[in-house]
Amino acid sequence: AQVTSTLRPTSPAPAAAFRGRAGRVETMGDEEEEGEPKYELYVKGSDKPREDGSQKFTGQGKALYLGGDTYDGTFVEGLRAGKGTYTFKKTGDSYEGQYEENRKHGFGKMTYRNQKSGDDEEAEEEENAPQRGGTYLGHFCAGMRGCQADAPKEAASEGTFSYVNGDVYVGQWKEGKKHGKGSYTYAKDGTKLIGEWEAGKITSGKWVFPNGTFYSGKFRYNKPHGKGVWVFKNGNQLTGEYCQKEQTNEDDPPPEDEEGGPRPDPKVWCQFKPSKSVAVRGGSMFYPKLGA
Repeated sequence: AQVTSTLRPTSPAPAAAFRGRAGRVETMGDEEEEGEPKYELYVKGSDKPREDGSQKFTGQGKALYLGGDTYDGTFVEGLRAGKGTYTFKKTGDSYEGQYEENRKHGFGKMTYRNQKSGDDEEAEEEENAPQRGGTYLGHFCAGMRGCQADAPKEAASEGTFSYVNGDVYVGQWKEGKKHGKGSYTYAKDGTKLIGEWEAGKITSGKWVFPNGTFYSGKFRYNKPHGKGVWVFKNGNQLTGEYCQKEQTNEDDPPPEDEEGGPRPDPKVWCQFKPSKSVAVRGGSMFYPKLGA
């Protein structure tokens, strides 16, 4: 079992202050876009753009970007703050929820559309590439899902991500990644990964099957690794150790050594080596043969 993320959201850029002059198209910092896209601000009830853009503006308004993006919601002293809706023309994505100092902050819903951007259309689709799409409903902080790295334990970080393939993750997030207690359910077979997550991957917990059987132990690359125990629905237990072996393919090119860029997890085979079985109610018991 392996959790495959369908999304690769970019890190937010700092919010920018506004500087406006009468009669000019203004710029507004946006965390999902590079630079400062140009826009016109329409105050609620008016069909003409505000002369000073959003400078020192507090109230309801709608920003129309030259690139096609829109923001409809509350401004405080020229910044997006409070409730609002931002729609991205390039991808069709949309966010509806709370803002603070120009960034998503508080409770909100981010919807990722399954449509190609201009850049995606130019590139050939990779075989078996994950399908884009899904929704996240939960807490945001400084533009990212969950809480910040230095947030206290009691900080709000819960959120639910419903993936386009039907998979669902419910749990805690930190700096945009699964982190803390959480549960990932696979739509394809109904299995679940429940436990502690770190930087987007499960590190310890249970691999639960619909019939009640589960494995409890450590994980690496979202697959069982090291010592653990299988517990079957009849109460029988089988302890042992999972060994991971990296899959190699001579046809695959060597991984690019991009400075500062994280390398993808290697593909691994998992083999379970049993050590001791415990029969609670008699009878024979066989450990499952599980592949990757």
